Amino acid sequence: MRGNGGSQPQPRTAKVSLLFRIVALFAVLAAFGQVSLGGVVRVTDSGLGCPDWPLCHGQIIPPFDLTTLIEYSHRLSASVLVVLLLIVSILALTHYRSNRVILAPSIASIAFAFAAAALGGVTVLTELEWWVVLFHLGIAELVVASTIVISVVAWSEVLRSRDRAPEAGESGRFNLLVLATVIGVFLLILSGSYMVGYGAGSSCGTWPLCRGSLFPDGTPYAIHMGHRSLSVLVGGLIVWTAVSARSRRNLRPDLGWSGLGLVLLFVAQIAVGAGTVLGGFAAGMKGLHLSLATLVWIAAVLLAALVYVPHSAELMRLRSATTPASKIESMAS
Repeated sequence: MRGNGGSQPQPRTAKVSLLFRIVALFAVLAAFGQVSLGGVVRVTDSGLGCPDWPLCHGQIIPPFDLTTLIEYSHRLSASVLVVLLLIVSILALTHYRSNRVILAPSIASIAFAFAAAALGGVTVLTELEWWVVLFHLGIAELVVASTIVISVVAWSEVLRSRDRAPEAGESGRFNLLVLATVIGVFLLILSGSYMVGYGAGSSCGTWPLCRGSLFPDGTPYAIHMGHRSLSVLVGGLIVWTAVSARSRRNLRPDLGWSGLGLVLLFVAQIAVGAGTVLGGFAAGMKGLHLSLATLVWIAAVLLAALVYVPHSAELMRLRSATTPASKIESMAS
């Protein structure tokens, strides 16, 4: 007989579960769209299309100017994302409060979203100060990560039943490798933002070398090549992780496919990055490069969630099962 510990999920209807899954999925799409629009804002130099905040040119409905509309669309997408994450958080608090596997990322997502919105305002008020833009992007990517975790939990059996055993084929070394890959991808994205913020984004007009050298003279060139060098290191981590995930595909097909998707997206990201340089840094290519970076981030976080979520759910199940016994022993003594 299973214990009814404090972490046992509250009763919920099928309609609520379905609503939660759908809203969680739309939150992922909205978060990706939000970051992608942020990239469009950056590559089109539309960051000050709305020179004030939270209004735009002092109005709720801004003037119909291209740069203004691009920046305003970015703000509107942020509003849609916040609404979706508020729904997710409310559902988590009212129906999944005792399940920390779903409650924690739900609360984190809305906290990150509000932080990103505040930093967006600071970005405008500081006239695109590079370090504010860097933090703004980092928080935005954390919003994306939290929505991925929520969706993995929502669309897996974890919400429907926590009585399943953890998936086989995982190891401590593999788990750490996945975690290192996630951290590496995150740092790579931030290094790209720093490179652009410093003004070194288009300093190296050749690829793969810069001005015919791996270590060119000059700070802008060194920063640009530093980003490329980091991409090589992270790429090695990604390939290692993907091979390890594919070796577990008989026991965990989801890990195998996720690892393969991560590698393919990273290869596409490198190809687009090279094409951006060789094509003269066209705005469209730069925007695609930024969007692919977020897709690589999504794939890395998805793989990590598939590894860690079942493990966390099993720990909760074991804690729930042992708590009643502990109470009985305590009363007996």
